[in-house]
Amino acid sequence: MSNVKYNTKERIILNVGGIKYETFRSTLMAYPETMLGTMFEERNKSLLHPINVNEYYIDRNGRLFYFILQFYRTGKLPSADQVKCAIPVTQEELDAELDYFMIPRPKRFLPKKHIKQQATKLSLRSRTIAAELDDFVTTLKAAINRAILYFQKRFIMSKGVGFNVTLEISFYASDRIQPLITILPTIIGKSPVPLIAEIINKPAFGTRAYVLLNGFGDKIGEHLEAAYPGLCWDLNWFEVCTDSGSVDSMYRVRIQICDEFDYEEIIKNCCLASTSLKYSY
Repeated sequence: MSNVKYNTKERIILNVGGIKYETFRSTLMAYPETMLGTMFEERNKSLLHPINVNEYYIDRNGRLFYFILQFYRTGKLPSADQVKCAIPVTQEELDAELDYFMIPRPKRFLPKKHIKQQATKLSLRSRTIAAELDDFVTTLKAAINRAILYFQKRFIMSKGVGFNVTLEISFYASDRIQPLITILPTIIGKSPVPLIAEIINKPAFGTRAYVLLNGFGDKIGEHLEAAYPGLCWDLNWFEVCTDSGSVDSMYRVRIQICDEFDYEEIIKNCCLASTSLKYSY
C-alpha cells in the first residue's frame, strides 16, 4: 500500500448518474461518518478506482445529488418542498438518497412542552436500545458500502455491467464467538472479508447484535432495502454445536447486493435527457 498521504485540498470530480460535480476532498472528509466521508478516508485509498485520474462514478440520481453536496458545503439540508422548486421530488425519494449517502436527517424542532413530554415517556432502557440500533445499522451500512467499493472496479469497470454480491454475517448469542463473515463471489482467490471484519468487530457487537436482530431484524431489513435499491435482506435463526460440544444459537444475516444499470433510467436522470427531448418527434 502506498505511503503517500492524501492532499485534502485535492479537487475531485463526482460523476453522479452522468452529471459531474467538482469539490474538494476536504469538503467530503469533514463528515467522516457519511458514505463519501468514509470513501475518501486515507485508509480506503486502495479501494478507490477513479475513471479519469480524479473522477469517480456513483450510480445515483444526479439531479438530487446537488442537494446532497450542499450538505457537505453548508452542513444544512433542504426539505422536500424546497427541492420541488428545482425538480419534481417526493420526501421518500429525498430520504432514499440521504440513507444511501448515510447523511443524518435534519432535526425537526418541536415545542419545548412536547419535547419534555416525549423525554418523560421514553424510558432509559428505550433510549439505550434506540442508540444501540442506530449504531448497529450504521455499522451494517458501512460494511455494505465497503463491499460495494471493493467490487466496483472488478465488475463495473471491467465488464461495463453491474454485479451481484452476497454478504453473509452470523452473529452468535455468545460473546465468546466472533461474528462469522462470508462474501461471494471470491475474486482470484481474494475476498474483502478482512475489510468487513474490521468494521463489524470494532464495535464488539456479539450478543448485542443477536438481541437487536431478535427484536428488530425485520425492521432493520426493511430500512436497508429502502436505503439501497437492489438490496435483498434475509434473516434466519439457527442452533449450532460449538467445538466444546455445547449448543449455541445465532442469527445469520444474508445481504444480497445487486448493482446494475438501466440505460433509459440513466438517460432520464442525467444531462442527456434534454438532448433526447430535443430530437424526439
